[in-house]
Amino acid sequence: MIKGTMIKESMHKRAGQVFSLVWLVTVLVTSSHAHTEPRLGMDKLQGTSSIELMPSEAEVRAALAQQPKLAAIKARLAGQGQEALLRRLGPYETHLALGQQHRRPRMSVESVSIDRSLGLERSLRLWDKLAVDQAWADAIESRANAERALSELSLRQQFLEHWRGFLRELLAEEAARRTAASSEALWIQAQARRRLGELAQVDEQTAKAEQLQAFADLIEARSRKLAKIEQLKKRYPVLGFDRSLPTTPAQWFGLLNAVQKLPTDIDRAEHQYIEQNPLVLLAKLQGLELGLQAKRIDLDQRPDPSLGAFVSQERSGAEHVIGVQVSIPIAGQQRAVAAKLAVHQLEESFSLNEELILEMRSDLRARLSSWQQGLLALKPRWEAYALHDEAAVRSLRGFALGERSLTEVLQARRVADLQYIQALSQSLELLLLKTGLELDLGLRWQ
Repeated sequence: MIKGTMIKESMHKRAGQVFSLVWLVTVLVTSSHAHTEPRLGMDKLQGTSSIELMPSEAEVRAALAQQPKLAAIKARLAGQGQEALLRRLGPYETHLALGQQHRRPRMSVESVSIDRSLGLERSLRLWDKLAVDQAWADAIESRANAERALSELSLRQQFLEHWRGFLRELLAEEAARRTAASSEALWIQAQARRRLGELAQVDEQTAKAEQLQAFADLIEARSRKLAKIEQLKKRYPVLGFDRSLPTTPAQWFGLLNAVQKLPTDIDRAEHQYIEQNPLVLLAKLQGLELGLQAKRIDLDQRPDPSLGAFVSQERSGAEHVIGVQVSIPIAGQQRAVAAKLAVHQLEESFSLNEELILEMRSDLRARLSSWQQGLLALKPRWEAYALHDEAAVRSLRGFALGERSLTEVLQARRVADLQYIQALSQSLELLLLKTGLELDLGLRWQ
């Protein structure tokens, strides 16, 4: 009887050992596949990427061609063409005068004579005013072209902001997906250990709660992304939104080094930026217009004369009169005050233009510096993530072996996921910064 009992206990002991061995193999295999992200390969950071996050020039052109604002730009351009024509013609009109006179000679018994007259009168522009008006009309046409270029640039910048919102929703979805995958792997490990005792069952419940919360966050992130896609589809129906973020540093560096490379000489980039920026050109042309306006107002202190001709005839036909008349308005104090006001407005315009150029120069330098420094910081950011990720994987294996608590595993995984999202976020912001700089420097979407 005792021998049978000992054999039975030995069989139970062996069964327990077999179960423990099977469980250990299972959790080790699971932990080896829990993190399915590819290893980073820090020696290949300067790789290439076939992922296209940014729309091509043809896609952007097709998307913007359907925008209602383009029709408004064309209408404004046509209106400014008429404004230039009006300046060339001037506000001068020809006056037709019809008159009738009754004459009764004094101390005469003759009957009343009636004269009828017909006259034409037109203001004349002096030659110096005519030259200013022609130059002013040319400036109006140049300003119209600059405003059109600025409006088209603002459309592209607005498109970039809309696309930025879409990419950030992709980032939020990737962050939620990453957290959900990590929580799923942890729950699988905790589920495999639940037979080890009460504490293991508590760990399994906690891991399950983490997994459910992460799954809910993923659903919410995807719903926000889909809402953003629907919003952009309404505005840009020709675009495709089946895009995903790169997940490795090699892919990101491939994107950041693709197509155009930003100039490394900040002084040269600054000169290029100021010379071709429509906003600066528009400000200069507006200053030119104000200068011509001030000159025109100053010339207007000498009023334009009017030249007229008239023909009159007595009803009886006894007399015919042909005459020419010249009239010169007398200038008042108002014209002198208007000339002084125009000079002050011109001085203010010059100061504002200098302030605008200074602000744009400093902004460009700051953005180029952010791009260069951010690119330098990106590699160690991804390297830090790789180390934290490896630590999280080892912590999960330690949890499977009973060497780590659930709290330690959660902390290690959260740190690794946070580093991953920060690396992704910095990579995305650098890509957006580079795209904005390329757009302003005329290197993209022209």
